[in-house]
Amino acid sequence: MDEPLPLDLPAPAVAAGVRLRGGAEPAEELPVAQVLLEASVPHLARPFDYGVPATLDAEAVPGVRVRVRFSGRLVSGFLVSRSTETAHTGELAPLERVVSALPVLTPAVLALLQAVADRWAGTLPDVLRLAVPARHAAGERSALAAQAPAPPEELSRPERRTESFPVPADQTADVHAFIAALGEWAAARSEAEGSAPPRAAAALTPGDEPGTGWIGVGLAAAAAVLAAGRSVLWVVPDHRELTALTARLGPLGPLTVRLSADQGPQARWSAWVRAHTGAARLVIGTRAASLASLPDLGLVLLLEDGSDHYAEPRAPYPHAREICLLRSRLQDAALLLLGTDRTVEVQRLAESGWLASLERGRAERRETAPLVLIPRAESAAERMPPDVFEVIRDALGRSKRETAVGPVLVQVPRAGYLPVVACARCGDLLVCPRCEAHLSAAGPTGPFACARCGLRTGHAQCGRCRSERFRAVVRGVERTVEELNRAFSGFPVLRSAGEEILHSVPDEPSVVVATTGAEPYAEGGYAAAVLLDTLWPGPGLDGIERAVSRRLRALSLVRAASHGGRALVLDDTPAVVRTLQTFDPVGAAAAVLADRRATRLPPAVRTLQLRGERRDVTAFLAEVEAQVPAALRLLLTEEEPHSRLLAFDYGYAAEVCAAVRAVSLRRSAAGEPIVRHVVDPHRAL
Repeated sequence: MDEPLPLDLPAPAVAAGVRLRGGAEPAEELPVAQVLLEASVPHLARPFDYGVPATLDAEAVPGVRVRVRFSGRLVSGFLVSRSTETAHTGELAPLERVVSALPVLTPAVLALLQAVADRWAGTLPDVLRLAVPARHAAGERSALAAQAPAPPEELSRPERRTESFPVPADQTADVHAFIAALGEWAAARSEAEGSAPPRAAAALTPGDEPGTGWIGVGLAAAAAVLAAGRSVLWVVPDHRELTALTARLGPLGPLTVRLSADQGPQARWSAWVRAHTGAARLVIGTRAASLASLPDLGLVLLLEDGSDHYAEPRAPYPHAREICLLRSRLQDAALLLLGTDRTVEVQRLAESGWLASLERGRAERRETAPLVLIPRAESAAERMPPDVFEVIRDALGRSKRETAVGPVLVQVPRAGYLPVVACARCGDLLVCPRCEAHLSAAGPTGPFACARCGLRTGHAQCGRCRSERFRAVVRGVERTVEELNRAFSGFPVLRSAGEEILHSVPDEPSVVVATTGAEPYAEGGYAAAVLLDTLWPGPGLDGIERAVSRRLRALSLVRAASHGGRALVLDDTPAVVRTLQTFDPVGAAAAVLADRRATRLPPAVRTLQLRGERRDVTAFLAEVEAQVPAALRLLLTEEEPHSRLLAFDYGYAAEVCAAVRAVSLRRSAAGEPIVRHVVDPHRAL
């Protein structure tokens, strides 16, 4: 009998015999199949019993895709297990056909997907839709026909591996020690059952490889695990990083498949099948790859865990970082988080001792990060003071100062609040009535907020003429490109924004104007950078942290101070400027985490968001609280649409998620209005 899959099934009643609808002959052994339908209705997210015709006995193995009749319609599903008994009375509907002989829902895959569903109070079919791409017959045939490549010679001996995939020499001793320990753990894994896998988060500075130093560190770590015969999953935020990583794979290329949302159905399914069957042992990709099926997973790599790209917009709304953490725990895999910043979520894990923190000391940061400048006091109020043109002129080689010469990055805020607004009638800048800092606005009509003191208001008045009409003072990308074209007519001024995003620029004097998130790589790093305006995403719990992360992304592309790299920061948010000057995201994250613990805000607690009609949300919450009394605490209530954000301690997580799912399933079965629930919603505060 096939090994049953780890799924809670209803206890079957003993049946004297199994009869199939239509008079089909049932299989002699294990004639009952438990089938999980690909249904979006919550209360249908459970296995249903179907009969296995004798003609499909050999093909209908646990894990395969099947087609069955449900409510008169032909629907797709997965065969979970087979048995001799059923709780169903009467004739069983037979399996219509087996779609593919490839077992997709293996015990390992199902255990992972069930854990994800439990973590976010979702249903298994919802997670299946995220994890398993749509089948493509031609892609499956080509993947199954392909032979698994032999490991490259560079992985055969430790000295060859170290020579082909060296840890960048400018990395800290902690990074070198971690990768050495990773290789030892992977090599001794079969002999050292029970030893905890190495886990760490590394805060990187530009060093000798501005913008791409993470690739060298990641390749060295991946090679150490691949050499031991285990698999590696490497997740990056978007296609820019994916392209840069692909170009550096070298001998690991034949072992690698790519998984991303931009792939066509055939390419994506072919890549998934190769990884699932072990023909490929290194999977690289964006958020879509975080749930990829990999046998004997040994290492999970994740770049820039705070990126907005990692938040899944479809139910049950998991975050790629949390999926990677879950996989590391569940599948006994090592974990390495790479990035230039440090999120408070990761800092909490570092302070708990669950993972190690790999970071540079103050003196090393000064040497391996660019020198950060701020404008002179007399010109600080100007958007493009003389300091801007001076820094650009130096980097283009048009001055006698001894500075690095090469491309210059000019970062312009793309999204978030307008950093400066002025009265449309008299032109005065709008200031905070509480602390007199510049007020920011989501638009000319508000709402308005202050990044310094936290004031939030839906209405504002000009202090001079009492007008309530305002306009943005900040100029966008196009205007910035025009100004710089006039000032530096002898040099190319490149634009990277919107639909026209550059991947990389050559190592020659030029000016690159880019919005946040669209900064291209520069060969050898930028000689200088100018960070214009105030990059404040708006009032929110993590507004400052997001601004720091986006600014650090730009600084990470600039050459180190020891190589003449400089950056001029015109941001007027003190906390942002302070972190950039010290290049110390770990210290900043530790301070924020201390505040969150004191106020009992995420990530010191877990959160639950309910959204729907007020009476439905109230009823839903009352049912949950009846099952887990005193576990939930109200954080925030909003109208239009009505929503409530609640907090609960980590110790109540399993109970709260189970209760939320149970209430959701009951309401779905009763036909009651849907209440959208999201566990740990992204950007909820």
